[in-house]
Amino acid sequence: MEQATFRELILRNVEAKNAEDAIRQVGQRFFDAGFVKDTYIDAVLAREVTYPTGLQLAEIGVAMPHTDPQHVYRPGVCIAQLAHPVTFAHMGDPDTLVEAEMLFMMAIQDPDEQVELLQKVLGVFQQPEVVAEFRAAKTDDELFAAAQKYIG
Repeated sequence: MEQATFRELILRNVEAKNAEDAIRQVGQRFFDAGFVKDTYIDAVLAREVTYPTGLQLAEIGVAMPHTDPQHVYRPGVCIAQLAHPVTFAHMGDPDTLVEAEMLFMMAIQDPDEQVELLQKVLGVFQQPEVVAEFRAAKTDDELFAAAQKYIG
């Protein structure tokens, strides 16, 4: 994937009631920006039930919702800083709950890129100083700068 992050896919202070609401709001930004088809949001929600995407990393809880390539026009990552953490089921253990502070919602066209992107995000979020930088972002531009620097 040449470029994963885009300025128009940065959201801050997303007021979400729960995981579904967060996915719907972030997915709507993807749709409005022309990255995904109108089937994308429902497909992500359906996949999240079967294959949850919450991850509790050393310093932060995140979620990485995504779905199959047929719902995607153009690859990218929508990065959303939530106003309040919302509960997602854990990727490896659905009985464990994760309080996600950020969403890295992915529009993927190539499954190999999905794995690569997942590993990249996991790698950067194992570093406390990187988590601090994402948390400290007070503007869309600051959040986008951190995303560009660490994710691409």
